[in-house]
Amino acid sequence: MTKSVSQLLLVLAVVLLSLTISPASAFEIKIGLATTDQEIIVSSTEESIFIDLANNQIISKLDKNKKCKLSKSDGLISISNTNNNHKIGKFTGPIQLIPINKNGLVVLNDKFYRGYFTVQNSYNNKGVTIINNINIEDYLLSVVPSEMPNGWHKEALKAQTIAARTYALGFLGRRKNKGYDLEATVEDQVYLGVSSEKPSTNQAVVETDGEILVDKFNNPIIALFHSSGGGYTDSIENIWDKKDIKPSIHIQPRPDFDDNSPYFEWERTISLKSISEKVQHLEIGEVSEIIPLEKSISNRIKKFKLIGTRGNKKINGDNFRRLLKLPSAKFNFTKNDGEEIRFIGRGFGHGLGLSQWGTKALAENGFSYKHILAHYYPETMLSTIKNLNIKRD
Repeated sequence: MTKSVSQLLLVLAVVLLSLTISPASAFEIKIGLATTDQEIIVSSTEESIFIDLANNQIISKLDKNKKCKLSKSDGLISISNTNNNHKIGKFTGPIQLIPINKNGLVVLNDKFYRGYFTVQNSYNNKGVTIINNINIEDYLLSVVPSEMPNGWHKEALKAQTIAARTYALGFLGRRKNKGYDLEATVEDQVYLGVSSEKPSTNQAVVETDGEILVDKFNNPIIALFHSSGGGYTDSIENIWDKKDIKPSIHIQPRPDFDDNSPYFEWERTISLKSISEKVQHLEIGEVSEIIPLEKSISNRIKKFKLIGTRGNKKINGDNFRRLLKLPSAKFNFTKNDGEEIRFIGRGFGHGLGLSQWGTKALAENGFSYKHILAHYYPETMLSTIKNLNIKRD
């Protein structure tokens, strides 16, 4: 068999693989796994091919379970064999590693992923970024159990699945400056690859195949979710700055049912010295006083004024609680002996959209996933991916 015929067969195999995805959910997303100036090790559980997207040429075949090193070298992406350090070459890229068999998994530093990899020069041009190109339904197999305990009621898992699917589409292209759609961390949704998949959450993904929440214009909403609302969720305007709010975000205050949450009530004590260290980027010196300026309808503090030895600054409430690593911005506080602040609060997370502990309680009390979603995302409707014309930002 000639080399050209062999390459043609490999390309045809990849094309046929792309045709096996079910039409209801045939939508590929790009997840940023890592950006690094260090070498990365990749492999696949099945025979795969490297493709250079600069010219759409096949670079090399990679045998099953054989490992390759990729790194940045002289502005190009270098590929070499880990066994004998044989250099396959340097390429402009982006480079893709695609399994020929549809059941093949790609591997990054011993972590297994569905779909395929794209490796490109990083957005800061200091290293490489590795991206997992994956069908959204396969992506959810990992996300759902990473975001909600897989032993929870099946209706809660279904509600979480649809929220996560809608979040991914609503925020599609959010990280486009980095070359992908979403982070694989809590900055977007936690995505750990195949190792986190569980039968119960796999079933929730299958049973809600392609279902998403849309607004009256049939656009995917920004389906935010959090751990625990502390008795009441909040509206987007009370938590985020106006510049961060998109028209497609439909988040309104709703009663929560999360008194089963371990964070329904919480308490923390933090010294003023520690607070000063955590907000030192504000350049106001040692913090001597914290003044709440605005509160939301659910009693979350929207804005603070910090009094320091070198000046004063206003800060968004949710940003402040993140800096201090407090569970939520829904709290009251008092000074203890002038050197410590005692925070007494409720809830965990930003308090927007679906409350996971509230969802758990509703599901256990007989509410279906559709009723749960209607409660936390009012004025929205259920649709499916195949009914939408989805575009990246």
